[in-house]
Amino acid sequence: MQMKLPHYTFYTLFILFVGLVAAQPAWANDTDPEDEIPEYNEEEVKKRLEYLSQDLVEVKYVTAVKGYIKGYVLRNRKHSEIVLGRSIQYFPIFEHYLEKHQLPEALKYLPIVESALDPKAMSWVGAGGLWQFMPATGKERGLDINKYVDERYDPIKSTEAAMVHLRRQYDRFDDWALALAAYNSGSGRVSRAIKRARSKNFWRLMRYLPRETRNYVPAFIAATYLVDYFESHNLKPEYPELDLQITETIRVYDNHSFYRIAQVTDLPLDIIEALNPSYKKGYIPSSREGHYLTLPIRVMEAFKAYVAASRPDSKQFMPVFSGPVYFTRPSNQAKPSYIKSTYVVIEGETLRSIASDLKVSVHQIKAWNKLKSSELIPGQELIVFTPEKFKRLIDREETMSILAPIAVSSLKELDGYGFRSYIPKGDQLGHFFYFPIPEKMRPDELAAYLRQEDAEAFKQLNGLEKNKKLKQGTWVKVNR
Repeated sequence: MQMKLPHYTFYTLFILFVGLVAAQPAWANDTDPEDEIPEYNEEEVKKRLEYLSQDLVEVKYVTAVKGYIKGYVLRNRKHSEIVLGRSIQYFPIFEHYLEKHQLPEALKYLPIVESALDPKAMSWVGAGGLWQFMPATGKERGLDINKYVDERYDPIKSTEAAMVHLRRQYDRFDDWALALAAYNSGSGRVSRAIKRARSKNFWRLMRYLPRETRNYVPAFIAATYLVDYFESHNLKPEYPELDLQITETIRVYDNHSFYRIAQVTDLPLDIIEALNPSYKKGYIPSSREGHYLTLPIRVMEAFKAYVAASRPDSKQFMPVFSGPVYFTRPSNQAKPSYIKSTYVVIEGETLRSIASDLKVSVHQIKAWNKLKSSELIPGQELIVFTPEKFKRLIDREETMSILAPIAVSSLKELDGYGFRSYIPKGDQLGHFFYFPIPEKMRPDELAAYLRQEDAEAFKQLNGLEKNKKLKQGTWVKVNR
């Protein structure tokens, strides 16, 4: 989506001193065969390219293709293993929306070229996210970009936007190689190259395109090769922890801070941030349309129960009570609990049907079992992981009553929050902080002092219609 240097220029090239290696004693070269880097056999690579899992673009073993493949399998092996590991998180998303929009599944390899499957990736020209949208293009495709949220970094919303953008490019050129080139540099440049070359064949007109775009289709071919044949080069994917793999995404409408979510679910903040990269300030603002929240599936019920218990007007989850949520920092000490079990394949089952029944992805089952193909046989044993659901202990089952008017004697002071703040005694769920302002302040100043991201919501909560100064000692409340 933006002009950038070929990927392999971003990594340090190490010089191998052959003489020094040869001088090592024979025992120093005794390594595990699985750790050895296979010799780059050009003829073998050429043969494999004939059987790639994509037929979108004509494959040619040109210098750029060779350079990218060597970058993946020789020079930047560690980086390649990280990219391959990330595929377990994002390929299921891509495949779902590609199928929904009736686009070729092989387009899932494109974000490897764009962002190395890093949802937080940002280029030097300002393109961001898995699909590397520029801000203007992102807004054109309906992505929100403001001081709180940048949906270019939302894996789901950016993927849907990318589907629309790719479909539009293909409808214009009726050729996937040209559509990919247009995705990278814009349809105008591709149209001008077609006129100059008097051809719609990418390989004939590529010399009239910018350098990066000339390399874009070769990079796509190399990315496909990486995923198809990484095992032939002894590459070992670095899969993320299970909390980043087995997740659920819901739509939330109220504002929620990441810190509060961490308190409710006992998740480390870095897990919440990694799963929700579109929120700039560790805070999900309120929205009538709703924003996506992704969490490990093992803790999602605890979060839903907390939301239900925190909102007396909520009928959907009122029978569920999450128990007390105390204002303590997340411990992050206990390791997430996942049950490792064995699943025995029966006649007629496929990876897709088993994944659907177990509520995991095909990619996860293949990764957990190091499967090289999707073929199964009856009686085959598969390792699967299922999460133990995280629940808070229930002290009592009761519906929540409306909080009584504020009286200092009924409040309990809290420590460790940077300012004097209170909760009503016995209010274990803790709807609000109550705070006596230390000096005269305007509501906007007070909202900033209390680190409230949405000043208007803060004023509405406290019935402050005008921005007039409030007297010292005035009590206000803030959502937790």
